[in-house]
Amino acid sequence: MGSAKRRPVRRHRSHIRLRARGNSRGLHTRSDSSVLPCLIRRIVPCGERTVCMQPIDASFWRDITTPNRADLEALAINDLVIDDILHGGQRTRIERYADGVFFVFYAFTFDTTDALELIPVPIYVFVTPQYLYTIHHGDVELIRIAHARWRTHVTTRSDSYGDVLHSVLDIIVDSYFPLIDDIGDYVEKVELAVLMGTNTNDLRTVLHLKRTLLELRRYVAPAREALNALLRGDMLTLDQAGIMQMQDVYDHVLRTVDAIDLHRDMLASILDVHLSVQSNKLNNVMKVLTIASVILMVNSLIAGIYGMNFAHMPELAWGYGYYFALGLMVIASSTVFVLFRHMGWLRGDDMR
Repeated sequence: MGSAKRRPVRRHRSHIRLRARGNSRGLHTRSDSSVLPCLIRRIVPCGERTVCMQPIDASFWRDITTPNRADLEALAINDLVIDDILHGGQRTRIERYADGVFFVFYAFTFDTTDALELIPVPIYVFVTPQYLYTIHHGDVELIRIAHARWRTHVTTRSDSYGDVLHSVLDIIVDSYFPLIDDIGDYVEKVELAVLMGTNTNDLRTVLHLKRTLLELRRYVAPAREALNALLRGDMLTLDQAGIMQMQDVYDHVLRTVDAIDLHRDMLASILDVHLSVQSNKLNNVMKVLTIASVILMVNSLIAGIYGMNFAHMPELAWGYGYYFALGLMVIASSTVFVLFRHMGWLRGDDMR
């Protein structure tokens, strides 16, 4: 933080407070020129029972990395929020408490070179009348990008909670698009492999991709309802610029969900194609076995006739009877083979 004292600078700022009871609800912004700027502090572990607060040049945004219960209680964060943050496994949502509004959103990491494992990274946002907290476990690059983006536009927009909130949510939702593109590329590769028949694990790959997309949708889809509630003013009352910003984030979530559904439909079609290809291969195998059985059946018929132990069978005493029987088998088998080929049952493409 440094030993030099910062000179207070009075500047116009949009401030938030809890609404009183009545027809109004949630949090809303008001213009308050008496609010003085201070430093945002990144709160990181600095020892067994201590935390360090590193300045990041802002006014009301506190970013907290890998906190424990004592750290969060020291910041006077709601106990229910603390439980949700520490226990994890929360559904994507926006929830209003007596002292603020709690956001649960997820970023993701996705490795296309390994086992296509989707790893969710929870990012929590808690908005109070005094501060906006972003809380996460471990270092999250998206928060740094959001801060840099907010710093870039802070001179051209009102320096308000809505701008910070939009920067955080927007960078989280925008991170879904490269992920969806990677999945889409992999879906196209699987589709080509299925059509070409070059992959022996097509079914397993398709099912794994479907499960990955289902898991991704389970995290992303609830963001629609959460942002819709935010736009309705159920949680926070935003100004017109804030509504337009959140509408943009909401539209991106809709695009993401639509893309997920599109890829799921493509995988369902690929699965149908895969099953059709496998069924066609099985039919071709059965066709080959059936044709071979019919050809051998004719020879078996001839062998069965001459294998009967009757006393009077002229061919048995004939010196060329054996060769006659073999020749008859060859002629009969060839006749059946030519007949099948003439009927189109032995086409090369169908037998592959």
